[in-house]
Amino acid sequence: MGDPLWPLLNAGLHLSGSNGSTSFPDVKGHTFTRSGGVVISTAQSRFAGEGSAYFPGGANDRLSCAASSDFLFDGSSLSISFSLYLLAYPATGTECRLINIGTNGSSAAFCVDINQYHDIGAYVQISGKNSLFTGGEPVALNTWQDFQVSVFNRQALIFKNGLIIASRPDLDMPSGGTTNIVRIGGDQSGYPSVDAPLYGYLSQLRIMCKSGRNDSAYVPDSGPFEEGFSLDYVRAAPVVPLVRPALPAWKAVRSPPGSLLLDAEHGGRGRIVGTVKNKGVPDYPVSRRVRLLRKRDGVLARETWSDAAGNYVFDHIRHDLTYVVMSHDHTGLYNAVIDDAITPDLIP
Repeated sequence: MGDPLWPLLNAGLHLSGSNGSTSFPDVKGHTFTRSGGVVISTAQSRFAGEGSAYFPGGANDRLSCAASSDFLFDGSSLSISFSLYLLAYPATGTECRLINIGTNGSSAAFCVDINQYHDIGAYVQISGKNSLFTGGEPVALNTWQDFQVSVFNRQALIFKNGLIIASRPDLDMPSGGTTNIVRIGGDQSGYPSVDAPLYGYLSQLRIMCKSGRNDSAYVPDSGPFEEGFSLDYVRAAPVVPLVRPALPAWKAVRSPPGSLLLDAEHGGRGRIVGTVKNKGVPDYPVSRRVRLLRKRDGVLARETWSDAAGNYVFDHIRHDLTYVVMSHDHTGLYNAVIDDAITPDLIP
């Protein structure tokens, strides 16, 4: 399985590992380093055996990533999702910026926050901008909960455990800038009212700066988020119409079926059929260009498109050779997918 939005992911941290580890790898290759006492702990795991990042609640306990152009927003859409096990709320009159992207006071910055009323919120960290908070749906203590902030063209949604708990149609969004930092577990703004540290466990963090993830209720993941994206090659029966159209009434003599031109190079009694699918939940079929290559030397033997149901067929090919099937994504989002060493079936 894979993540269909993988190319749009800017950072993904499972925040899991062996007990006491101070390594926090990002599946997209950025370097996150700790300050204070942040450490991987197996005392709590969102998923069995994974562990999570423990934030002891000290003033300097956070993870940070250096400024990068990868974390710039486009001013309309974004998504930040994570799993949280909170041990204590921010003190009265303070807020904790759980995930902070950019610098306080910048119109290019954005954060996900838990306030003194125990609500999750999201906003640009500059005066005069509106915000979205989950009034009436507080974060619980001492239990794992999954949260997601997704924005589509300023239509903002906050999810808890897959259900929408807050929304607004006009959230002010971050834009501009040249690079953004990322801080997890607390900000360093210099303003105590918004610099409260996180005391608890964090896991399964994903950041997308230019696309929302979900626009309606969804089923939370049953395991760690999946990495990568791929298309499946599967064998399928050839598409055959169930009802054949009747011959025109005026036609007195039926014409013999047309014959294929003789293909002396690639022709034969072989057939390869399959289905092209995008990875999703569930997988879904797609129409894509499919090429058939002779394995021994890479010569193009056939080329076709899968239909709307994802099905394709290569008929009357050499049955005594091995082939390679390549599926190309004409939308340009994903690389080609290759299925190697396919032997044709014999046509009855």
